[in-house]
Amino acid sequence: MRDLPPFSAIRAFEAAGRRLNISKAAQELYVTHGAISKQVKALENALGVTLTRRSGRGIELTPKGRQLMPQLSKAFDDIDIALRAVTEQSFEGELTVTCMPGLAATWLVPRLPQFFKSYPDISITILSASTRQRAESDLEILYGRPEWPDRNIRLLRQLDVFPVCSPRIMNGPEPVRKIDDLFKHVMIDEPGGAHWREFMVAHGKDPSLINRRLRFDDFNHGIVAAREGLGVAIGDDLTMASDLATGRLVRPLPAMISRQSLAYYLVVAPNLPINGPIAAFIDWLTLNIQRKQLD
Repeated sequence: MRDLPPFSAIRAFEAAGRRLNISKAAQELYVTHGAISKQVKALENALGVTLTRRSGRGIELTPKGRQLMPQLSKAFDDIDIALRAVTEQSFEGELTVTCMPGLAATWLVPRLPQFFKSYPDISITILSASTRQRAESDLEILYGRPEWPDRNIRLLRQLDVFPVCSPRIMNGPEPVRKIDDLFKHVMIDEPGGAHWREFMVAHGKDPSLINRRLRFDDFNHGIVAAREGLGVAIGDDLTMASDLATGRLVRPLPAMISRQSLAYYLVVAPNLPINGPIAAFIDWLTLNIQRKQLD
């Protein structure tokens, strides 16, 4: 017999951790703010660990909370799939997925053969999040803070971010051995320069010392520029995983930032009918995007 904490406490924590907001979790589960807080506290007491802490108007997950959250979300997804399976729901049909362009190009599309091997009768249309039309999409895979009103939101993956560059930079006359060496190179970033500014401030460096910049409004263009040795970019452990595994890009430094509030989320309309294709894709996506290693 399994010695588990109360299911209501587990369910409350999963909703709160996915939304990073007690009030939104309460709305989702049709209970009060106080009830969610009480249940989350009960789970923490049962486990003997702290899972959440206050952050601005919401909450953030502690390292233990981040460790637990993906497994719980996957467990609820598995329950959902199992219950739908006994109703003889068909895994065939069509669905439309809106996705961040960088994630689609570097992670989702290369893994779609795995999905189609398991679900050969499902057809998928992928839309770019930069030009998305919500009315046309069944599911959205978005990056940012969970601030999409009137939507159900599920945390998919938090990121570790760090500098990446071509091996030709590391093998060149000015390799990057310490953070100060970065200032000798072109810094690849988005138009506002936020990524490098965040990294430098987090490591006690003055971002105004950056004097050579190359900026793109398309994430994929920045990746290509880094591969071509045009400079050093800020990468992450999800979209850069394949490039790092194949050696097209390298991490010149161990320095990194673990982001908490900024993450990839699955965003769906609250009244969306979860049919077979949608349930299959959610289950597959949730399982695979949380893996730290490449297959």
